[in-house]
Amino acid sequence: MRQALNENPVVQVVMLGILGIVVAFLFMTRVMGQEDSGGSADSAATSPAPTASATTPTPAATPETSAASTPAPAVPAAPGTAAPGTVPASIGFEAGAGLPEEVVRAYDSGNVVAMLVVNRKGIEDRRLEAEVNALRGRSDVSVFVVQAKDVTRYSRIAEGVDLDRVPALVVVEPKRQVEGDLPVATISYGFRGRESVQQAVEDILYDGKNLPYHPG
Repeated sequence: MRQALNENPVVQVVMLGILGIVVAFLFMTRVMGQEDSGGSADSAATSPAPTASATTPTPAATPETSAASTPAPAVPAAPGTAAPGTVPASIGFEAGAGLPEEVVRAYDSGNVVAMLVVNRKGIEDRRLEAEVNALRGRSDVSVFVVQAKDVTRYSRIAEGVDLDRVPALVVVEPKRQVEGDLPVATISYGFRGRESVQQAVEDILYDGKNLPYHPG
C-alpha cells in the first residue's frame, strides 16, 4: 500500500481528497459545537435570575393576640334601666328630655299620673297591665303603659323613684296637691290585683307624701 501510494499518482490524489474531506468534517463539527455551547451560555447569561418575594408572611394568630385584638362585645343594659337625666331639676315638671309632653299635659290637667313599666313577654306583666288599664275608667287618672325598652323616654320619672326592675307601677300625685315645684310619687313592684292598683291611686290622693320625687 505504501509503495502504491509512493509510485501511483492516482492513488495519491484519491488519498488527498479523502484526507481533505475528513479535515473539513472535523472543522465543521468543532465550529458547530462551539456555537451551540456559546448560545447556551448566552441564554444563561441573559435569563433573569429569580428574585425573592418582598412580601413578609403574616404569622398565624395565637390565642393571646386574638384576644388582644378582638374588641369585647358590648353588654346591653338590663330592661328597665333608666338613662341618666339631662334636664336640671330647677326647671320643674316641664316637658323635655326624659319627660314626654303628654305626661306633662296629663299632670297639668290635675289628674293622677299612673305609669306602668312592663315587659310584655312576662306573664305577670301582662296581667298587671290589664288591671292598670281598668283605671282608664276614672276621669281623675291618666294611664301610661311603657315598655321596658322605652323607659329612657321617661327617665326623669324613673330616676325620681329609683326604678330598677319591672313590672313597676309609678303613681304621681296631682298638681293641685303639690306644695313646691315638684310632685311626689309612689312605686310598687310585681303583680298586684285590681283593688291594690285602685288603692295606690287613693293613697296618692290622700296625702301625696309617700315618696319624694325629684326629676332631672
